[in-house]
Amino acid sequence: MADEPRFDWPAIFRVTGIVVGVPTVLGFVIPPALTLAFGDDHTGTVAGHEIFQWAFWIIAWGLTVWQGSWMLRRVGDKIIDDMLVMSMIASVILFIVKVIIAIAYEPDDIVTGIDAGGALMLIVVAMVGARVNKF
Repeated sequence: MADEPRFDWPAIFRVTGIVVGVPTVLGFVIPPALTLAFGDDHTGTVAGHEIFQWAFWIIAWGLTVWQGSWMLRRVGDKIIDDMLVMSMIASVILFIVKVIIAIAYEPDDIVTGIDAGGALMLIVVAMVGARVNKF
């Protein structure tokens, strides 16, 4: 046990990539798609809408719990440490992605309480997901 590394970095990077990648792609695709679908003339309406903001973070939280079950099978009892590191990395990257989305699509507010709370809650969801998946 003492010879094993503390963190399983390949597993952390894989899970982080999935948890960050899917919301990022959806975050850049949904505002222009819904803007065209609704016949609006500005992407800021969709990008600044609360439903879009909540959906972005709910998708990230759901992926975190789902990937936590995979990570449990991969890393075993070290899941708490690995999920904590993953969630911190992912929350910072996702917050930066939300700022870039806001700059690109020009909603009224660049950073909202939903975004700040969503990033912080990602860490809590990762810890809950690590524990829930263990049982």
